[in-house]
Amino acid sequence: MFLETLRAVYGLLELASPDTVTVTALGRKPDTRMRTVIRVLGARHVAQSVLTMAKPHTMHRLGGAVDLIHAGSMVGLAILDRRRRRAALVNAVVAALFGVAELRHH
Repeated sequence: MFLETLRAVYGLLELASPDTVTVTALGRKPDTRMRTVIRVLGARHVAQSVLTMAKPHTMHRLGGAVDLIHAGSMVGLAILDRRRRRAALVNAVVAALFGVAELRHH
C-alpha cells in the first residue's frame, strides 16, 4: 500500500504542479511540451496506483514491466535529445526505481 500511495502522490504532484517537479529535479522551469508530458506521466502514475490497489497481484508485475520499459525509453530520449537529456535521465531513474520496487513487491 505504501508504494501505491507514494506513486499516487507523485502522480498528483506531476498533474497539479509540473513546474514544481521539474524545478526541484532540474533547477529550471519546463517548456510547454515538457509540462504536457509531465502531466500525462502524472495521470499514468495515478491510474497505475488505483489499478494496482484494485488488482495488486497482476498490476505489480505489469506495472513494474511498464515502468522499466518507460525507463528504457527515457534513456533513448537522453541519447537522442541533448536539450532534454538531464530531464530524461532523471525520469529514467524514477521510472526504474518504481519498476524495481513493483517487481520486488510482487
